[in-house]
Amino acid sequence: MREINCLRCGVPMKHYLTERIQLGGESIFLPHLDNLLSGYLPVSIMKCPKCRKLEFFLCRDTKKRKKRQGISE
Repeated sequence: MREINCLRCGVPMKHYLTERIQLGGESIFLPHLDNLLSGYLPVSIMKCPKCRKLEFFLCRDTKKRKKRQGISE
């Protein structure tokens, strides 16, 4: 991953973790089914060691995964 500087203080950010963020919301009829059907968004989370700011970036393999599944943007 390329070096990214913090927008607040200019210090190089460090990779914190890669996470899958759940998309969708809950309905009153089927509370958990909507979340399962909505899928997730794979993101890479970067943090600034100085000011502790977090930034989220889409993982690089997102487009490859969409092409394999036949999903267009």
